[in-house]
Amino acid sequence: MWKRLLPCAFAALTALATAGESPTPGPKPKEEPTLPTPTEDELDKPGGKPIVPQPTPIATPDAKDTPAPEKGGRPDPVNPFGQKAALPKYARPARITYSDKKVLEGHVWVRFGAPVRIFNRAAKAHEDYFFSDLKRIDVVPESENFERDWRWKNQGSSEKVFLETGYFWNQYLTTFTLTSGEKPAGDCSGQFYIQLLDGARDKWYLYKRQSGGDDRTKPHKKREETEPLVYAKTVEFTDDFLKKAKEKENP
Repeated sequence: MWKRLLPCAFAALTALATAGESPTPGPKPKEEPTLPTPTEDELDKPGGKPIVPQPTPIATPDAKDTPAPEKGGRPDPVNPFGQKAALPKYARPARITYSDKKVLEGHVWVRFGAPVRIFNRAAKAHEDYFFSDLKRIDVVPESENFERDWRWKNQGSSEKVFLETGYFWNQYLTTFTLTSGEKPAGDCSGQFYIQLLDGARDKWYLYKRQSGGDDRTKPHKKREETEPLVYAKTVEFTDDFLKKAKEKENP
């Protein structure tokens, strides 16, 4: 019996011993900074707000090295178009002459440095060549045709009525002159790039079949009023124009 009462007696003695002791004080909570009390003049002003003190900025090493802009001014912004874009490593100097006698001189390349594919009619096979393998490219219209516009004669009729208006479309024969002297000829088409001497960039094309009807913005006209199609007639891989440009800069 006394064994059962022993824990209760021990708890009672412990409570009597600690009854006269004061509890141990815990840590005091941190006091939040108080804002300054606005004055009556500040409150009387329309839209007046109490002035909140701002922390003093600490100068970092980078900020010390950066020169401060002039009083009342701002630093000049960086112009991303101020410098010429770097040429790809596989770009080659070339002169492109168009059928309308327009001439472009600069560096040409294929996207990602891919080879140019031509269907060699003699070998009846596709062949790939890099610009570094070529000496020149010649394009000749194999056929020039005028496609007349037409409409159905009546609703539900299968008879066509041809109009006087239309557009030109050409079929081309492309010849590659290789550095080895070989001249594969056939069908070639693709989109290429050129950077001119002034840094401007543009696209140029080779066509297997070119159609003037692809441009929907231009109205179709009569054959005698329609301008012939413009295409890249020759591409010469040469750097003679670069030498002339240097001579003009340093006479």
